[in-house]
Amino acid sequence: MLSFSKVLTLVFFMVIAFVSCKQHKTITSTVPKCNLDYKNAKTLTANLKSNEFQFTKLNAKLNAEVTIDSSFNSFVVSLRIRKDSIIWMSISKLGIEGARVLITKDSVSFINRINNTYFKGDFSYISKLLNTQLDFEMLQSLLVGNSVAFYDEDEKIKPGITSCAYTLGTIRKYKLRKVMEKGKDLKDPAQSIYLTPENFKISRILFYEFNPDRSFDANFTEFKKVDSTQLFPSKMKYLIKAQKNVDISIDYTKIQLNEEQSFPFKIPNNYEQIVYKEKQ
Repeated sequence: MLSFSKVLTLVFFMVIAFVSCKQHKTITSTVPKCNLDYKNAKTLTANLKSNEFQFTKLNAKLNAEVTIDSSFNSFVVSLRIRKDSIIWMSISKLGIEGARVLITKDSVSFINRINNTYFKGDFSYISKLLNTQLDFEMLQSLLVGNSVAFYDEDEKIKPGITSCAYTLGTIRKYKLRKVMEKGKDLKDPAQSIYLTPENFKISRILFYEFNPDRSFDANFTEFKKVDSTQLFPSKMKYLIKAQKNVDISIDYTKIQLNEEQSFPFKIPNNYEQIVYKEKQ
């Protein structure tokens, strides 16, 4: 049964919740031998931007598995995105719609058909719920495997090569390794983006914040051609460690670009509005 708290948490990244992924390619401690030519940050950034997924309208279907702490759920999502404008989702289980989500740049709305309730708010509430900052652009990018600018515009980006992938990071590789070791600490937030050398698509986004201690790790695999020209990561996995530990696996089963769209979202008159108050 699809509870409000689970699905609303999913409002976070896909709204924090997408698709089932039976197998995932993960970055392991085994480092294969690679001979990659060094590329500076400017070149890597240009290649990243030129190979990002481009669309005006996206219609998709996906399966999702979500674990929040020890609570597991799975469901099917119909997704529609009008770029830089609207994200719409219909969330179903066993063929029955349990929830509907409508997200714009300044609003988050949610209907729970199981409990006959609804929520209307903004990203500030979702950010407080998950103890992590989130906005429309960030969510949209994560749903299509594009870059997420956690770092400031004026921050110096460092290039590197790790595990047969090019990297762009806000801290140098040797410092990032210190973060991964128990007992080590860094004060400033750090982000690394991993790029596949064959096509410069993002394979991983790793973000650490050390005060408080929390992290976000996104992996993108099994790239498939869409519209015979663009590569799209059909499988995605998000690992979030904060006040709650969240594990999301996504498997896109259908993707269409620039098809006709509608975003039906009507709150029934007999539904009760859910209002959340911050704990004092």
